[in-house]
Amino acid sequence: MPDAESPPPFHQDLGGRWQLAGTVSEAWRFLRLHTELEQPIGAFARTAWIPARVPGSVHDDLIRAGLIRDPNFGLASLQAEWVSARQWVYRRTFRVELPGCRRLQLRFDGSDYGGQVYLNGERLGALAGTHTPVWFDVSGLDVGAEHLLAVVLAEPPPEDGQLGRTSRTHTLKPRYGYGWDFSTRLIHVGLWRGVTLLGDQGTALRDLHVRTHLREDHHHAEVDVQLELDGDPQAPITAELTHPDGRVERQQVVGRTCRFPLADPELWWPVGLGGQPLYRLRAWVDGAAPLETRFGVREVQLVHNVASLARGARPYTLQVNGQPLYARGFNVVPADLLPGREGMAGRERRLVELAHAAHANLLRVNGVGGLASEAMLDRCDELGLMVWQEMPLSSSGSDNVPPDSPEFLAALERDLPALVRGARHHPCVVLLGGGNELTDEQRQPASEHQPTLARIAAIIAEHDGTRPFVPTSPSGPEYDLRPEVSLERPQDQHDVHGPWHYRGVHDSYRPYSVSRALMHSEFGCQAASREATLRRYLTDGPVWPMDDRNPQVVHHGDWWLMRHRIEEVFGPVEDLGRYVRLTQAVQADVLRHALACNRARPDECSAALVWQLNEPWPNAHNTSVIDYDLNPKLAYYRCRELNAPVALHLGLPGLPGPVAAGALTLQPRVLADRPGHGQLSVTLHDLNGGVVHHQTGPIGWPAAGAPFTVALPDGPALLRAELHGPDGTRLTRTEQWVAHDRPQPFAPLATLGDTTLSVERQADRLLVRNTGTTTALWISVEGPPGAAEPDDSGFSLLPGEQRHLGVMWVGPHGPLTVQALNTLPLDLHWSAP
Repeated sequence: MPDAESPPPFHQDLGGRWQLAGTVSEAWRFLRLHTELEQPIGAFARTAWIPARVPGSVHDDLIRAGLIRDPNFGLASLQAEWVSARQWVYRRTFRVELPGCRRLQLRFDGSDYGGQVYLNGERLGALAGTHTPVWFDVSGLDVGAEHLLAVVLAEPPPEDGQLGRTSRTHTLKPRYGYGWDFSTRLIHVGLWRGVTLLGDQGTALRDLHVRTHLREDHHHAEVDVQLELDGDPQAPITAELTHPDGRVERQQVVGRTCRFPLADPELWWPVGLGGQPLYRLRAWVDGAAPLETRFGVREVQLVHNVASLARGARPYTLQVNGQPLYARGFNVVPADLLPGREGMAGRERRLVELAHAAHANLLRVNGVGGLASEAMLDRCDELGLMVWQEMPLSSSGSDNVPPDSPEFLAALERDLPALVRGARHHPCVVLLGGGNELTDEQRQPASEHQPTLARIAAIIAEHDGTRPFVPTSPSGPEYDLRPEVSLERPQDQHDVHGPWHYRGVHDSYRPYSVSRALMHSEFGCQAASREATLRRYLTDGPVWPMDDRNPQVVHHGDWWLMRHRIEEVFGPVEDLGRYVRLTQAVQADVLRHALACNRARPDECSAALVWQLNEPWPNAHNTSVIDYDLNPKLAYYRCRELNAPVALHLGLPGLPGPVAAGALTLQPRVLADRPGHGQLSVTLHDLNGGVVHHQTGPIGWPAAGAPFTVALPDGPALLRAELHGPDGTRLTRTEQWVAHDRPQPFAPLATLGDTTLSVERQADRLLVRNTGTTTALWISVEGPPGAAEPDDSGFSLLPGEQRHLGVMWVGPHGPLTVQALNTLPLDLHWSAP
């Protein structure tokens, strides 16, 4: 039996150190780069090879060799666009370390994009698309000889960027690198997945498909295993099932299937509903490498709620193991513009952990990118985050029509099965989609009857068939969240997208206040990245001004400029630090409002997913809540607040935003996963910290509390609420700045006098005090990139107030920087215990 703790036998990793050289067109063939290790001195310059890493990225190799600047910095990506206009030759030598094998096979797990493979100067064949494994039989290689393996990557296929035509798409290569609102144009190329030499005695397993069937009583299940055998069809196969508690069952079968019945199976649950036990299935034939996969036992469906059934809409409520749930979370895009960049797996796991810490239970892996990586899906399996995986097909500016050319359909047949197989064993993947924002010629959301989407659905059913499928999102009949539709034709608001831009204190809020959507699978608001991130990456000139007069700011996010909007609300702003904090404050406030309004409609709305969790490239302005350096922006903490098991919605019925004409009408509501009751206190403070209004009273939920009116002082005011349980324990808190509805309503905040803070470490907690005489506005707590996770950030402290925060370190300890809009930064060095 193979040893589970050691590298599998009959397996030789050919990753690691390679060499790389670029050529124009087929100069590599003329120079014999694929056949000869040495070139003679002559009229033609000898090729300068650079060290390369496999799996990896051509761009990453060129950065390490000093041949291009890192495209994250300044305008450097403009000088790196030539990389995708070259053909690239990878090569390495190796010796066979698998003696005694009758058959040798060379496997490429994925290349970006395609290529030709040569072994000892002889062409083996072609590689497929970005995601598709390819095998070559290389039996008979001399075990004692050194062999030259070369891969020639052609120029990547021409595809449209975001402002193009979906109908002209040729391949399933993710299009975000061709130029998108959240990334520059930088088309990735490279051997970005593994290369392996496999040996066997003439028969081996090629694929392993585990399907679980959970009975209605949840006390019985079957694990059906489908085995794909290459070689002798009568070869005995050993299949070994390891239970979450360590128990092992084993079967030996002849054929392509086996079954393990489970009594009282340990069920996999989404976070908040139960645990995440995982089973493991390992199978092998004698004399060949084993295959292994990890899986969970669970049943997932899309079911109706009362509103979707009444409207004749699709079902939108996720139900896992018979338990319907409210889905909340984020849209996710690739973790880096160069997916082959070193350290990607760690970045991806960290993003999942941050989403989990923000109380998300669903991540939508948007069709602008590719399949979520194994590292990301593994971490979602372990933490209970559900995944909605879309196929890599997305909208465009001129049309969103799914392509139907023979070239695309051939790529679909070749490459889509590998994408489906890459996701099907992960219990976290609960929903598969045909693509993002696909429509017909009239821009009406496409259905599963559209021929290309029908074929995608058929391929998914053939290679999985265990999960719900949705053709696209939004699913119509209306594409966008529009107030006039919500008010006049609410029955047409099913799954909708938008809005995404900050449009001031009225139009940024109103769509959510009147929304009647059954699912809100994409919406957002932009802000600037953290000041430290801006100063780190905008290196080709001054960072200020943050508008279209600054070429770097335009290059790093030309869709999301907002200085004019900020000044409509706060008056003129001429300071980078203040500008950054004000943009992040409004993003946080809009997303909190959107999440609260959606969650406050539990019988109507099934899901709310913020656009977006992360960004793959350091933008100056963006719609992400975590910046490129993996440090959260202020909006992340408001998403964490509103997605928590218990949250507060202050409920401003009819109000177009955080402004009012003289008085606020509030109708507080507790947003909770379970019914309950407690004590709610609401307080309104003026700018000096004085109490304008205070009241305390009982509240029960899920019903909304009774409405009441609060008169506003002349200037902006801080509205706060706290909820305590029956035993006096504080369950949640919230705060929001409000003001009179007038031009530049929050200008007094932008010009508020300076105050002072003090910070002190107390064990694993941070004590922050406002030691001055002025309210400290939007206090942030930031650590080194991706290293520290404070409990909260973006809160205000009145004069004399203090706040304790927990700080969890997930990277090397270092300084914490604490700063408000109107204070100087304070650094506290936090050494490891």
